[in-house]
Amino acid sequence: MHATNKIYSYMKKIILLYFLSILLAHQLYSQNNTGTPYSMFGIGLLQDNYGPYTAMGGVSAAMRDNNNINFLNPASYTALDSNRFYFQFGITGEYVNISTHQENSSYRVAQNASLNMAFRVYNNLFASLGFNQRSDIGYDLYYYKMINGSDNEYYNQQVSGEGGLNDFYLGFAYRFWNLSVGLNSSVVFGNIEKRETLTPLISDSYYINSRNKIAISDVIFNIGLQYDMKLSPKSKLTLGSAFNLSSKMNARKDLESYKINSSTQVNETLDDEKLNNGNISYPFRIISGFAYDYKDKWMVSGDYTFQEMSAYKEFGIDQEYNDYHKIAIGASLLPARYGRFWWQRNKYILGAYAVRSQIEVNNVHINTYGVTCGIQMPVYVSNRELSLGIAFDLGLRGTEKNGLIQEKYAKVRLNIAFKEGWFMKRKID
Repeated sequence: MHATNKIYSYMKKIILLYFLSILLAHQLYSQNNTGTPYSMFGIGLLQDNYGPYTAMGGVSAAMRDNNNINFLNPASYTALDSNRFYFQFGITGEYVNISTHQENSSYRVAQNASLNMAFRVYNNLFASLGFNQRSDIGYDLYYYKMINGSDNEYYNQQVSGEGGLNDFYLGFAYRFWNLSVGLNSSVVFGNIEKRETLTPLISDSYYINSRNKIAISDVIFNIGLQYDMKLSPKSKLTLGSAFNLSSKMNARKDLESYKINSSTQVNETLDDEKLNNGNISYPFRIISGFAYDYKDKWMVSGDYTFQEMSAYKEFGIDQEYNDYHKIAIGASLLPARYGRFWWQRNKYILGAYAVRSQIEVNNVHINTYGVTCGIQMPVYVSNRELSLGIAFDLGLRGTEKNGLIQEKYAKVRLNIAFKEGWFMKRKID
């Protein structure tokens, strides 16, 4: 009876934490979480660097430890402590300076939130569930353009957008000797809304408003593999990979366009189209890498990510993007896991990454480069462990060449991993 009550208590905590994650997801889902003009393409700005290993350049394929939930490769769940329940929260604050060859501005946002839980189910079977953000959209741009076919007639154009994709996932991982296999089943959902206002300067009697909204919801499966081997009594090598196959996500498209009289605000419908049975292609993506550990003190890890964005389509129309490529590398130092002094038990981290994105504007590839650093600090309390990770990410996206926009950003990622001894048996009551 006592054991049944304890299990019931554990389940109540799990359910409570899960509903807290839903509330957080709803709050973040309802707000604009990015300000970059480069988020206007496709499903938005893909996440170049986030997760528990942001300070190592965002490596994830071969990363496995018993302090962090590596939801980017589900095979890593088998590295977690079998007697602990894990709760992890992460969020990024970002400051960005946007510049052209003529002017500049800046913005601040909070983005890339994640809320994750993990625990052992039975023997070598582990589970994880949670909420993550997959992409962000948020921009507001103004243009002053000449009307086609005219000599000196112009119009003002405002384009804006917001939204992005999120997912709730449930994942499992199982370990066969040195091989771990994992699967995340993700319910992907989100809205992509793009708006445009055209105001001719030759006449102030009317303006044109259009709104294109796409609602997306479907399931995507992410498969992960990790193989770890002892190279010597003091060193270990882990190889890892995670991928999802190409998937067509169900989508509904609403397109509205109106000509509005400036004086009377009377609308004249120019277009009103609803596509209820379309789809968005979520392309094949794979990340592969290694992690080398020496004396449980030094670690070096590297990743390569490929996503076939050239296959991306919206309602059967090819968007003519390039493929996405990313290279990341990171290193960490843990002086002494059980050292006497506080500074010895901290993990010190460095990293870097380079991205060739799917976006090409005016025959110029929009690339991203970043360097990272951070620290992971353990905090021990009765029957609990807390790992506080702080990561700094300094980067550059885009260029001022050919009239384009360059972004210089500084990010701070906070990652809190909490281990609760719910499943540990006390020897003395």
